[in-house]
Amino acid sequence: MKDEDWNLIFKVHVYGAYSCSRAAWNIMREQGFGRIVNTSSAAGLFGSFGQVNYSAAKLALHGFTQALAKEGEKRNIRVNTIAPLAASRMLETVMPPDVLKLVNPSLVVPLVAYLCHESCTENGSVFEVGGGFVAKLRWQRTEGAFFDPNAMTPETVAKEWKNITSFDRKSDYPLSGNDTFGRIMEFREKPKL
Repeated sequence: MKDEDWNLIFKVHVYGAYSCSRAAWNIMREQGFGRIVNTSSAAGLFGSFGQVNYSAAKLALHGFTQALAKEGEKRNIRVNTIAPLAASRMLETVMPPDVLKLVNPSLVVPLVAYLCHESCTENGSVFEVGGGFVAKLRWQRTEGAFFDPNAMTPETVAKEWKNITSFDRKSDYPLSGNDTFGRIMEFREKPKL
């Protein structure tokens, strides 16, 4: 991939969203109300072969959404992300016409309209939408494992790998980096046996 291919995709998707949001932000702040819906994609949420630049830019948009959501919340500015599956020129190259009919872009509109409505309080979320299907996604974290900072090695990590990666045990749904920091502090403050 050439640098220009990487930069162009980020300029269109990330810088484009930034520019539009920036133009409206102060107006929304002053009026005490605003709604922004950024557009990611399945490629951003899950990765896509041959689309590293596009996937990275589309996931960056959700990080942008989450930060703006936190900044705007106290002024009734809500910011969310959609990851639509809808017929487009890009999908025409990989999907047959009969399948494209099932994912008409008009089926994305009701979700966006709801997210923009004054009664909607959803904030900082990401939704898959397409073909009449809407679902919210979230981060999930395994219980993980804690290590003695003076004895943590690649070998001790390997020994705990199942506990680090298994969702079969207790898991939670972090909403911010503070959730992780809180767990670390709680572990560090426990009395040692």
